[in-house]
Amino acid sequence: MSSPRRHGPPAGRRRPRARPGPGHRALTALLAAGCVGVAGWLHPHWAPALGLGGDDLPAARVLPAEAPAPAGAVPPDPAAPVPGAAEVAAAVEPVLAGTAGRRSVLVADALTGEPLLERDADAPLVPASNQKLVTALSLLTHADPGRRLRTTVVEGPEPGTVVLVAGGDTLLSPGGSDPDAVLGRAGIRTLAQETAEALAERGAAGPTAVRWDASLFAGPDVNEDWASGDVAAGQIGPVAPMAFWSHRVPAGEGPSAERPVDAAQDVAEVFAAELAARLPGGGAPSVPAVAPDRAPEGAAELAAVESATLAEQAELMLQDSDNHLAEVLSRLAARAADRPASIAGGRAAAAAALEAHGVPAPGAVLSDASGMSLRNRIPARALEQVVRAMVTDPTGVLTPGARALPVAGGSGTLAGRFDDDAERPGRGLARAKTGTLNSVVALSGHVSTDGGRLLTFSVVLNEVADPAAARDAVDRAVAALALL
Repeated sequence: MSSPRRHGPPAGRRRPRARPGPGHRALTALLAAGCVGVAGWLHPHWAPALGLGGDDLPAARVLPAEAPAPAGAVPPDPAAPVPGAAEVAAAVEPVLAGTAGRRSVLVADALTGEPLLERDADAPLVPASNQKLVTALSLLTHADPGRRLRTTVVEGPEPGTVVLVAGGDTLLSPGGSDPDAVLGRAGIRTLAQETAEALAERGAAGPTAVRWDASLFAGPDVNEDWASGDVAAGQIGPVAPMAFWSHRVPAGEGPSAERPVDAAQDVAEVFAAELAARLPGGGAPSVPAVAPDRAPEGAAELAAVESATLAEQAELMLQDSDNHLAEVLSRLAARAADRPASIAGGRAAAAAALEAHGVPAPGAVLSDASGMSLRNRIPARALEQVVRAMVTDPTGVLTPGARALPVAGGSGTLAGRFDDDAERPGRGLARAKTGTLNSVVALSGHVSTDGGRLLTFSVVLNEVADPAAARDAVDRAVAALALL
């Protein structure tokens, strides 16, 4: 049911415009107080200096904790001129004309929040994967962004048993832990080795049985609002609190395209085999019996491996538009907000996060966390304000969400876009979250104008007859903003 996303790279620097006088600079600086420091290094003028190209970028497996701008990058200038509303309308409206049966559009000044273009901005439409912006906001609002998820092994309820306990990490690797990675930072082979060593220290020859506890999440593992065709195609599916490669079946040292039937059980079986190979007389001919069970309360921990931070996982989710990871992070946000780690809990946590940041969402429906549900409804105004909250957050807590947005023509799901003459002016100057379902095209993010002003925007198109043409039109509209 999901249309394939187009991916795509940055152009050269833009000529600077003349700057306003000192009086205007002082006034604007006061309005921007507390925001510029955070927005400064997010400003996308740095991308051309990096020479990013869609075919040159590796998959977003390792994301740095920080992404400093290179020498010569242009910081956002709070004194830069704000484009006029008529100028913005003239740039955007002709490009978007006729692209959809329904649309919700908002362009605003990032530092002041002043709307520069509003077209049905409060109309709640299907957002597709722009829903992940709300999921990221919820996670970063409720949970500690620096928290790491622990996958542990504890002593079992009966002598000779151990229990593998899921801690919410679904980016596990079947091999060794990689401390420099996000996807695959925690490895099951490493966990098995440490478990074998702990058992040896206790004088135990090894367990006769391996149990696994996947009770961290509650409620259904499949959202009833997902289309059966999307589930069958592997676009989305059952969500577990423990999985390899973000709910992918391993293929050698990496993920395959195949989705597991029972992700947690697969992890447990690999762990059991790795553990058996490391027990006395290694290479045991049989794997200890594997079955689900609850870990005893207060059970002694034998070994543990830790995930990448939640902030890094949120970045990966937005860069790659990872549907399964979005659903996992939604449940973790719910748990951090003292709600059940369930579909319903994730919805409640997301609604609370919007309210906490003063984001109005009249008529919003938060059906899922990934945007795969066609029941989701959210207006462009809410999406633009989520982006603006991330870009201008003076505490820096929401900054990972803004930093993670793909660079136009340079990274993530935008790597192959902004690729024709009319779109190229936006390359390297915009960061945005993509969204595509068969009759839905959405793009929400921020863009630097030619004059150095940072604008936030959201364009949500529904009832689209030609998604590819609509995506191109949206990219051209954002590129037109970059020329202002």
